[in-house]
Amino acid sequence: MNQMVEANLGSFRDPANRVYHHQDPATGGKRVLRGIDQITLNNFNALAEEDFFQKLLENGRIVRTTLLDADDPVASEILRDGWSGVMEHETVPFVSYPYEWTFSMLKDAALLQLSILEAALENGWTLKDATPFNIQFIGCRAVFIDLPSFEPWTEGEPWVGYRQFCSMFLIPLMLRSHLGLDHTTILRSNIDGLAPTEAIKYFTGLKRLKKGVLSHVALPASVEKSIASKERDDAPAKLRKHRKQSVAMVVGLVQSLINLVKRLKSDISHTDWSQYDQTHTYKEDDFDAKKSFVEKYAGTADRKVIWDIGCNTGTFSKVCSPHCDTVLSVDGDHDAVDKLYLREKESDRSNLLPMVMDLSNISPGQGWAGRERAAFDDRGSPDLVLCLALIHHIRLSANIPNSFFLRWLRSLNSDVILEFVTRQDEMVVKLLTNKKEQYLDYDLPQFIEECGLFFDIEDRISLKNGRRELFFLTPKA
Repeated sequence: MNQMVEANLGSFRDPANRVYHHQDPATGGKRVLRGIDQITLNNFNALAEEDFFQKLLENGRIVRTTLLDADDPVASEILRDGWSGVMEHETVPFVSYPYEWTFSMLKDAALLQLSILEAALENGWTLKDATPFNIQFIGCRAVFIDLPSFEPWTEGEPWVGYRQFCSMFLIPLMLRSHLGLDHTTILRSNIDGLAPTEAIKYFTGLKRLKKGVLSHVALPASVEKSIASKERDDAPAKLRKHRKQSVAMVVGLVQSLINLVKRLKSDISHTDWSQYDQTHTYKEDDFDAKKSFVEKYAGTADRKVIWDIGCNTGTFSKVCSPHCDTVLSVDGDHDAVDKLYLREKESDRSNLLPMVMDLSNISPGQGWAGRERAAFDDRGSPDLVLCLALIHHIRLSANIPNSFFLRWLRSLNSDVILEFVTRQDEMVVKLLTNKKEQYLDYDLPQFIEECGLFFDIEDRISLKNGRRELFFLTPKA
């Protein structure tokens, strides 16, 4: 195969199709393509004639997709792998995963999945999968990307993706809404979701009476335990029979789930960072100087992607927004990021992609051979990274040496705007209170010395009477 065409390492579980990437040597742009078998090709040709499908495309709820001619040079390369056709999809600026989404993002993705399924069923189609990995965010807009999941609905067939939907969407949402548990850690450690038999262990006593638990957790868990007990050890294999369901019954289930998901809530509580836009410790002149510095260097080059790591509620993500195609707004404070998402999704033109992630423990490679779900820093290269008032948390809270953090930043091969918070700043004083002194390396002169190993300091300004220092860094050759 042409070295510019490679199969996606996370696309192999559905034998009916495979995703490929093509790097255009002339422009450096990336194309996203999908090889499909004959059944999927036939389905897509029929689906493309459906009004409901065209409306979903027009509304931006499904990724824009075209079928390539066999004589397209890239398509012909993929067809040599034995596929019957090749689709080309709109490129998603950055791939994110469900364990990096806030509650509101996962909820919106669930509602998108259900609404597409409802429209499909009402027009003689269904979706064979119900995984959040079939959905991506372009800015703050959820988009369905797995077109081979569409299949003609067979009379009497139940919704085959129901259990998967519950395990990967509904149960994580209910665990956060009903019990206040962190759905991101649950999804990160269980990338196929949480089975009802495991989820029911969280819902003890009267907790089982909370919305949706009896119907979608307790009952399925009981049924699964019963099946498992009957099929244990040397019990003969039995063909499981499903009760035939009319389309009205399946649509009714989907509509009841839509109503349930809509009612699930996770209140945004006041944390250290969820109200940063009102509670930051800057005086107006210093804050304006900081914004001017960021805007100056965000706009000095053609920047496609900017990462704002430690973004809080996205104040400086918004400063960068006009100067690039996409801003990744990443923070470990769930409620701060959820507040950012809820604000930005009101704008159809937002180019901010909010993500919730512990920046001292970024998303690793996961799944089959550790490569099915790529690590956060393996999914694309930023042109600029903002690290504003972050490094003291990395060093003093997570105990990661400055040199380690700087080396990781250098591995991204991008420009960096970094804010160093000195020991005299009230936020560092607060972090060190009641801590044993073991951070003698945390001071400005040593930071500058270590920084010089990885970056050239192109510009710097002092803020808050010298208690903070703002640097513009370029990677050393």
